[in-house]
Amino acid sequence: MESTGKVRRFFTNKASKAIVFIMCAALAAAAWTQIIIMSYQGINPECLIIKQYKDSNNFISRYVSDAYNDAYQTLHEGGKMPEKSSYYYYISNGKQTYTNVSSTNKAFFAQYDSAFYSYEKGLLTFGANTNSNISFGFGNKDTVYIAFSDKFLETHQKTWQAQRDLLMPYAMGVVVCLLLSTVFFIWLICAAGKKPGDKELHLCRIDKIYSDILIAVLIGLTVGAFSIAFASNMYYYGNIVPANMNTYEKYAFILLGVCTFAMFMLCLAVFLSIVRKIKAKKLLKHSLIFTICYKIYDFFRSLFDGRKFNKYPLTKSLFYRQMLFIVLSFVLVILTLALVRTPIFIVPFLLEAVLIYWFIKGSRKTYDEINKGFNESLEDQMRAERMKIALITNVSHDLKTPLTSIISYVDLISKEEGLTDSARDYISILAEKSNRLKQIVSDLFELAKSTSGDIEINLEKIDFKKLIQQTLGDMDDKIQSSNLQFKVKMPDESVNILSDGKKLYRVFLNVIDNALKYAHQGTRVFVSLEVIDKEAVATVVNTAGYEMDFTEEEILQRFNRGDKARTTEGSGLGLSIAESFTSVCGGKFNIKIDGDQFRVIIKFAKI
Repeated sequence: MESTGKVRRFFTNKASKAIVFIMCAALAAAAWTQIIIMSYQGINPECLIIKQYKDSNNFISRYVSDAYNDAYQTLHEGGKMPEKSSYYYYISNGKQTYTNVSSTNKAFFAQYDSAFYSYEKGLLTFGANTNSNISFGFGNKDTVYIAFSDKFLETHQKTWQAQRDLLMPYAMGVVVCLLLSTVFFIWLICAAGKKPGDKELHLCRIDKIYSDILIAVLIGLTVGAFSIAFASNMYYYGNIVPANMNTYEKYAFILLGVCTFAMFMLCLAVFLSIVRKIKAKKLLKHSLIFTICYKIYDFFRSLFDGRKFNKYPLTKSLFYRQMLFIVLSFVLVILTLALVRTPIFIVPFLLEAVLIYWFIKGSRKTYDEINKGFNESLEDQMRAERMKIALITNVSHDLKTPLTSIISYVDLISKEEGLTDSARDYISILAEKSNRLKQIVSDLFELAKSTSGDIEINLEKIDFKKLIQQTLGDMDDKIQSSNLQFKVKMPDESVNILSDGKKLYRVFLNVIDNALKYAHQGTRVFVSLEVIDKEAVATVVNTAGYEMDFTEEEILQRFNRGDKARTTEGSGLGLSIAESFTSVCGGKFNIKIDGDQFRVIIKFAKI
């Protein structure tokens, strides 16, 4: 078992598969390139299969068939035998005789038994060593003797053997490369999608491409490889002798080999992707055509199966009742048309009336149940919201008294004489933390009041520009002590809006304070006010000093802070209060996050 596991790990190892992948493509490209080189030389590849030239199809089609055609045309079509022929012949139709030898004895021709063809009295015979893969279509009165001399065959056999010797090394190379490439190819197919650590099937990035697109690419690459070979073969056919190639031809073949290797690499990568999809049983389902067809089918199916209402049983029952009503009504209409000329045509009308009554009664009952459930849900939500607000309000109110006492006593202790330096440090920390807790309680109380609507709003005409400038002026000490540069851009004229000045002042106080706490040190904070489409738009932009892995909606939730590490002071209520106060004052509060930029946008209608 251990040895089997080692073998499996070796075969599925990433490095092994990469090497085999390259070797498979390289060997296939080498085989293909050698085939192209063989074809460039204009040599009939038949010489690799048939050793004797006299037995080759080349000899039969090129010489024997020509001799047959010449003889037939001479005897029956008024033709004429060639004056100089590469064979001996005697032909006669009983009236006319043609020959290019002095002897008309059959024995003279039969002595060339390697290539002797005889036809007389309707009987076809051959020499003892002659390839008999040919037929004559002469008449019964025709006599035909055709023979090729041994010298002729020897001359052509030498050429045939020379061509065979020239092509044989390439042929052996092709066979070896194809065998090895096939072994590696099977290896890759078996190991496709497998990893050493488990037996699961793993898909790659290329597998995300639709199957039909991959198949089209594979066909295109294959056609491209054959087109390159065909085009170059048309140019070089019969002109290449490997031993005598010039520099240009050598580089041309090297480039051809590289291109072929690249094409096979791409083909193999695409093919293995198809193999992995077949193994994962996703070849058809992950095709573009199937996806489009399935989406069309699924769309029409969704119109009738009510899947959108699975979470709402009452709505789903109403949907099915409507579908049943439509189908039955259609059936009754067809039935009415079929019975229109019969006395019982009134029956479908009566059934339709019953169907309408059933549909209206059932739908009304369902609507009542939906309304009842909606009201109960709304009451539950309102009750929960009121309880939550009441709890926050009561807790905030109950915490104020003890917090005030704690702060007072801490202040009294800090004024005592004779305290050590350590004790004063502790008291300072207590004072800071208790004041911060008091601020949190106060913020929570104000947020609860604004959320519940139980907050006093004093709407008045205010200058938006002056309010922002006043806020920045009041926070000037904090701004100066921070390592931030504030860039303020305001319009020249006043920008009047209708709002509560105190609440809006608190909004900008929180927004600027948020920028001071969380902006990256040494960066700039941009504060601007402009009028866009009769709206006063104030914007505060800063570059965050931490990774903002939250959404605009999340950061506005209570107690949610952008700085997850909580390395800065803050309660997570500032932006929630700003958003709530802006809303109750009649404005719009939005947040946009773009990379490291944190943008707060506050809009009010200009008056």
